[in-house]
Amino acid sequence: MKRRLAAIHAKRARLIERAALERNDIAQTLQIWSQPLGLVDRLLAGVKYVIAQPPLLAAVVIALVLLRPRRAWRWARRAFGLWQGYRWLTKKIAV
Repeated sequence: MKRRLAAIHAKRARLIERAALERNDIAQTLQIWSQPLGLVDRLLAGVKYVIAQPPLLAAVVIALVLLRPRRAWRWARRAFGLWQGYRWLTKKIAV
């Protein structure tokens, strides 16, 4: 009985050590990704802010149309094409 209990304790110690090593590996991997993911978080926060400010968004669109009408038309066509592609894809997936 004592041998079995000693084996269980030894296995538990090995598992605890292995878990600590795996936690260190994960922490190092996450450290590498912290800067790129932080940039993505800031970009998403900026996009959410602009979307939450309709007058600001409208002013930017109007300025773009007035200053660069050809470029605005080109971006509008691209956006419309992307939107149509998205709708087509969602319909195909839903079926």
